[in-house]
Amino acid sequence: MAPMKQQQQTRLTRVIVGLAVTGLLTGAVIGFDPIFAQQVTAGTVEQVLVRTVNGDRHKMIVDSGAKEVRITATVTKDCSKPGVCDFGRRFQAFFGMKGGKMEKYFVFTTDVPRSEINKALLELGVASRNQIPMEEVEKRRGLSRYTKKDDYLQGDPIIVTVTYKKDGKKVRVALEDLIEERINVDGQEVFKPYTPHFVYHGTGEAIHFPSGCIVCPSDCNGGIITDNSVPLKHTVNYYRVNWSKMPPVGTEVEMVLKSIL
Repeated sequence: MAPMKQQQQTRLTRVIVGLAVTGLLTGAVIGFDPIFAQQVTAGTVEQVLVRTVNGDRHKMIVDSGAKEVRITATVTKDCSKPGVCDFGRRFQAFFGMKGGKMEKYFVFTTDVPRSEINKALLELGVASRNQIPMEEVEKRRGLSRYTKKDDYLQGDPIIVTVTYKKDGKKVRVALEDLIEERINVDGQEVFKPYTPHFVYHGTGEAIHFPSGCIVCPSDCNGGIITDNSVPLKHTVNYYRVNWSKMPPVGTEVEMVLKSIL
């Protein structure tokens, strides 16, 4: 993992919205691009605690009022990796940190440290309920008649969305809308919607695993958020990024990790 500069900043900003105030919070107020600013509802009083963490190029907004973190990232593409340009089996993350061992697998890459993202999720009150260390993977991997609930990574559910500009307008889509999935049924290929169930587990940080992975498929324990709709590292499902729906390579996007609790 490449060391981050000491210039990373943490800033607390309290935004008080009066009864008669209406309008758009600007980047100058809460420290992020106005493209992704939040609309204020008239006739309410709010106090929102917002914290900013800066990387070299990207940044993270920790919004305790909205129960979400918003992390800027760049669209990246390496067609030599499975699931990027053609269907492939993978457990490496779709969203990850620059400098991680699995960086070339990512299609959304940020230089905000994963440790800071993990800390931010915990700050929002998101909790892990089952972590699986690397030495236990082989005895828990896959699906069989002996599989138990404890063989899955467990934690609070997370909604993962991607926000970016298209034709001058803000677009926000679920991560699963950008990924295609294929399975085999009775020896035949079946194409289906990607139907993940993303949960926070935090194992990658707890065991200091330097993958850089943040949001993974296939119930992988190397990151901090995973799709646990399939058994642990059970890579029989095939995934492919749908580049007809993706923002162009090099686009800066905002990855939103939202707690539903």
